[in-house]
Amino acid sequence: MHAKPMSESDGEFEGQFRKAGGSKCRKCGAEAVYCRLWVSADGAYEDVKYQCRACGHAWWVDGPDA
Repeated sequence: MHAKPMSESDGEFEGQFRKAGGSKCRKCGAEAVYCRLWVSADGAYEDVKYQCRACGHAWWVDGPDA
């Protein structure tokens, strides 16, 4: 788990958003969910950002380093 809240600018995303197969939006339930891996600048943290292309809702899931 992060010791403090981190912003997207504290690291970099790897690659483009890709379809998160089998995932449904936590807000609207649509299956239009895409995800993208984010890595902190120091390489200590890897998290995944999910985003629904139907309603725009976004959420994060902590990586195995949490």
